Amino acid sequence: MTEPLLYPIREVARLTGVNPVTLRAWQRRYGLVEPARTDKGHRLYSQQDIELIRRILAWLELGVSIGQVPALLAQPASSPAEPGDHWRDRIDALDEALLALNQRRLESLLSELSASYPLPLWRRQVLTPWLERLAQLPERPDGAALQAFALQFLELYFGRRLVAQDKGRPLTLAGAGRLPPLALVLTALEAREAGFAVTLLRQLSVREARLLAPRLNGPLLVLLGAGLSGELGEPWPDGTVLLGELAQLYDGASLGAPVCQSLTAWLAQVDGEEA
Repeated sequence: MTEPLLYPIREVARLTGVNPVTLRAWQRRYGLVEPARTDKGHRLYSQQDIELIRRILAWLELGVSIGQVPALLAQPASSPAEPGDHWRDRIDALDEALLALNQRRLESLLSELSASYPLPLWRRQVLTPWLERLAQLPERPDGAALQAFALQFLELYFGRRLVAQDKGRPLTLAGAGRLPPLALVLTALEAREAGFAVTLLRQLSVREARLLAPRLNGPLLVLLGAGLSGELGEPWPDGTVLLGELAQLYDGASLGAPVCQSLTAWLAQVDGEEA
C-alpha cells in the first residue's frame, strides 16, 4: 500500500488560501486541524486535513466566528442561528474604537482578525464594508478628522505587517493611476500570504518601470487605478502583468502589457503553470 500524500504548511496555505500563521492559530487556540509532525516538528497535512480547512472556510463565509466552528464541525447538520452577525459585530467594534480614538483597541481588533482569518476573507467581510462606512464619515461634523485618522492608522498598521514579511519568492507590486485607499498595500499583503516577498512601489509610470526593470525583483505586477489616459499604448517591461477590474476595459495591446482581473486570478494562473 502507498503511504498517504502529506503536504507542508506552505503548500497547504497555497492550496487553501489560509496563511501559515492562521493555520497555527487555529490549531493552538481552537484545536482545529491537527496535522502530523516530522521528527523535527514541522507540520504535515493530509488531504483530509485540507478538506477540513475548506469546511472551516465555508462556515466562516457564513459569518460564523472561528470560536464557534469546533462545535459546528462536531454536528455536521447544525447551522448558525444568525449567519452574518459575527462580521457585523466586528465592524461595529471597529466603529466604537474609532469614535473613541482608541488606537490600542483598533490594533487589538485588527490583530485578532489577522491571526484568526485569511486576509481575503476578512478584507471582504469586514474591512471593505468598514471602509465604505468611513467614506460616509465626512457627513458628520467631526467626520473628516475621524476618516483621516482611521486611514492613516490602517496604512501604518498594514505597512508594518508588510515590512515584517517572511522570506518568499520575489515579487514587485506597483500602482498606476488613482487607487482606492489601502488597495495597494492590501494586495501586497495578500501576495505575501501567498508566499511572495513583496517589494512595493506606490506609483510607477511606464517610463519609470523601464528604467527600473533591471533592478526589479521577480515579476512586476501593476495595480491599475483611474486616470490612465497618459499611459495607454506605451509598452511596459517584458513580464509585466496589469491587475484590476479596470484592466478588463482594455486589451493587452492598448495597455502595453497582459492583463489579469485580480491577484487571485494571477496566482491561479501561476499555480497552473507550475503544476
